[in-house]
Amino acid sequence: MNELEQTVDELRRMSTAELVQLGEDSLMNRLCEQAREVCARHGTLSPGNLETVLTDPDALRYPTRLVLEYGEMGMHQFAQPEPDYRNPGGCMLYVRPILGQRPDLLRLAVAYMIPVINYGELITDLHCLAYGSILTGMDPETFYWEICALADFVGARELARDDPQAHEPGDAPAHDHGGCGCGGSCGS
Repeated sequence: MNELEQTVDELRRMSTAELVQLGEDSLMNRLCEQAREVCARHGTLSPGNLETVLTDPDALRYPTRLVLEYGEMGMHQFAQPEPDYRNPGGCMLYVRPILGQRPDLLRLAVAYMIPVINYGELITDLHCLAYGSILTGMDPETFYWEICALADFVGARELARDDPQAHEPGDAPAHDHGGCGCGGSCGS
C-alpha cells in the first residue's frame, strides 16, 4: 500500500469528531504559517506597513481597503469586513472611526480581522488571536489583552456569555472577562 492509500485508509477509520479536529488543527496551522510568511515579507504589522500588507495578495485573499465607518458592524464589534462594491473581488474592512486617530490600535484591529477576511465564517476568536499575535509579534496572552483594551477604547458593547453573538466558553484564554469590554467577542 502506498503512502496516499494509507492516508486515505486512516481518514476513513476516523470518527466524525476526529475528522473535525483534524480540519480545525489544519486550519489553525495554516493560519499561523500564513502569519509567519507575512512577517517574513513585511516584518511585524505596524502603522508603517499596514497599507502594503492590506494589498499583498499573498497576505489577503482579497485586496482590502480600510473604511473608517461603522458599516454593518454590531455594537459589540470594532471591525467588520464586507465586499467592496467599488472594487469587485475586493474587500472593505469597516473599522470604528475613532481608530483613525490611533494607528497603534488600528494595526491590532487589522491583525485580528485578517483571518475573517480570508476565511469568513470558519474563523473563531481563537484563530484571530493566534494569527494576530504572530503578525504583531506579541505573545498570545499580551495580544488578547491588547484586543480587550482596544474593544474598551472604542466602546464596544460587552456581550453576555449567553448572547448568541458571543463566542463559546473556552474560545478565548481562561480569564475573567468582567471588565475587559471584549464581551466574550472581541470584534468578530
